[in-house]
Amino acid sequence: MGASGKDLYQRFELQVRTPKKRTLLDSFLPAPESLESSVAPQAPPPTPMAEMSPEEMSFYRPRDRDDEPAEEPRPRPKKKVAPKKKEAAKSLQDEIAEFMSRDGAGLAPDDDLGASISSALDPKPDPEKKG
Repeated sequence: MGASGKDLYQRFELQVRTPKKRTLLDSFLPAPESLESSVAPQAPPPTPMAEMSPEEMSFYRPRDRDDEPAEEPRPRPKKKVAPKKKEAAKSLQDEIAEFMSRDGAGLAPDDDLGASISSALDPKPDPEKKG
């Protein structure tokens, strides 16, 4: 608190209300010290706590780490990583040879399919097939 018994905010309010240069109008206004402060005075400091008994103090003191053995955290289970399949690097010629040696079902078109396509594209139907 200051020498005047007012806290910082109240002294600032008084300083703001007091003009640096007085005008004729100021003579009709009340003195800044006589106006009631709009700033609430600061709360008084809290009173000291009453002394506690040793039993009460034991409630508030942190537990000693020596009293109880600390539980060790369980180790996290490690994820098993599947071994990567390592295929032997094949050359392009080996891959082509393997592809060509397959049963060949996907390489050649069906005979029935070829016939149906050729008949669908033929503009003149065969008179023999009309039967």
